[in-house]
Amino acid sequence: MKLAHSHPEAVIHVCFLLVFLFSSVLTWREGSVLKATYELSQRASLKDIADDLDRQFQFSLDQLLFCRNMLQQVMRAPAENSQMRRQLDYFSLLRSQPVWHLYASMTHSLPLSGIADDAVAAYPLLRRDDARLKPELAATLMMSLILQLNDANRDFHSRLWYLSRAGFWLSSTPLPQGEDTLRYLTRVVNAPWFTAMRPESNLSRQPRWSGPDATAAGRSALTLSLPVDLDGYWYGVLAMDFSAANIRQQLLLSLPERPMGSILFYDINLRPLASAVDGPATAHFTAEQIARLQRAIAHSDRGALRLDTRYISWVKTRYARGVLINVDTLRQSLTGSTGQVALALLGMWLLFTLALLLSHQLIIRLVRRLLAMQEKLRWRASHDGLTKMLNRSAFFERANALAYESQLRQRPFSVIQLDLDRFKQVNDGYGHEAGDRVLAYAAAVIDDTIDPSAIAGRVGGEEFCIALAVTAAQAVAIAEKVRVALAQKQVFAGNSAWLRVTASLGVASSEASGDYHFESLRSIADRRLYIAKTSGRNRVCDRD
Repeated sequence: MKLAHSHPEAVIHVCFLLVFLFSSVLTWREGSVLKATYELSQRASLKDIADDLDRQFQFSLDQLLFCRNMLQQVMRAPAENSQMRRQLDYFSLLRSQPVWHLYASMTHSLPLSGIADDAVAAYPLLRRDDARLKPELAATLMMSLILQLNDANRDFHSRLWYLSRAGFWLSSTPLPQGEDTLRYLTRVVNAPWFTAMRPESNLSRQPRWSGPDATAAGRSALTLSLPVDLDGYWYGVLAMDFSAANIRQQLLLSLPERPMGSILFYDINLRPLASAVDGPATAHFTAEQIARLQRAIAHSDRGALRLDTRYISWVKTRYARGVLINVDTLRQSLTGSTGQVALALLGMWLLFTLALLLSHQLIIRLVRRLLAMQEKLRWRASHDGLTKMLNRSAFFERANALAYESQLRQRPFSVIQLDLDRFKQVNDGYGHEAGDRVLAYAAAVIDDTIDPSAIAGRVGGEEFCIALAVTAAQAVAIAEKVRVALAQKQVFAGNSAWLRVTASLGVASSEASGDYHFESLRSIADRRLYIAKTSGRNRVCDRD
């Protein structure tokens, strides 16, 4: 309460600061809730996209497992028809040719392509076992009838094929134009997806993912491979290629209706596989940022972090050993519903802060005006309007306080009573305006002459009084100094008339009687003032 009276502006500053801090903390808390909601929403959406992608990979893996079971079943019990027997017999005539082709049906099957017997011996992983060759060829021809039913425009995989260690293969897509068959075979036989299916490299005989690698059409692709074994013998490899274009199309189909950032699909080593945005996925990250992402992804199946102004969230897929990453820029974040709410919240906070600042300035100005008015009224209540000196009541109050303080500290206390000489004649002869000039001049001289620690006031018409914490001798010297200063100059009285102002002064001090009572000392000084007047005026009297 005392602070509010003595420092009202400080109280206003503190109150407005508390309101500002409260609004800022509340806005920050709401912003934190929005941020958490946004991050949770982004992760949930990314998880849904990853689940859709995993379902597609799972379906493709099931297709591959079905093909392997079919191959194994037919190799155990070959289902040969006349067309297949003719093709198997035809193989006996073709097997010495550098490149040969077989057809289960000339119109309803894909070609089964292979190389000559002597060419097979040039590849360490290839082996042509005549005892197993015909059942395998029959099973593969049967498979060609099924593969020709595939619709490349609807399949998630871009190619399904079988590569046999006996030196032949079946592919759902033809070789690229101009591709040399032997050179192409050399490349695929040495590809990781094939070499990793060796029994010593894959003891569990489980499917493997590899890539990104070049497909038959020369485009980057992810490859799923599965070994084909029967009775402990490794026959070959079934494989599926998933092109970047097909994966991108699946990502686009899985995107939610609400805006998201850039959806990128990487392998576990953060090599780019596909992207749901235009341009290469690698353009989004620097080498340092890739390294930071790798460290984060290595320790968690899902998570998020911030890179400069971007929010990065990721989810590992169950298949393909891949990582689905969402890169959300600040601009993209603000275009979503959560971003719009955040902008609205920020705008409301800015408007509230602006209104708060304006209110603060208005109230501060109002308080300052009130304080100035209060100070003006206080000054008017304690000062004489003409002379600007303390009026009688204010002077008596302060003089009594100075007398009491002097008594407590055992210091001398003196009073000077002053009265202007022949002041009535000035008013009668020159008018009250001239009298006012004389009073103002006298007040200015007294104020300039006395020490700042002294107290002076107008106590009557032309009477002034001065209270000082000084000795009697010092008080007499000050009174004499005031008297001389008053008489040195003349005051303009109007009509080219100038007046010389003189005064009679009486001095009283506590040193004589030890009396510190202001009224008593003033009475003594007033009596001595009249002695000075009767003695000729314009003098100082300090004795009775």
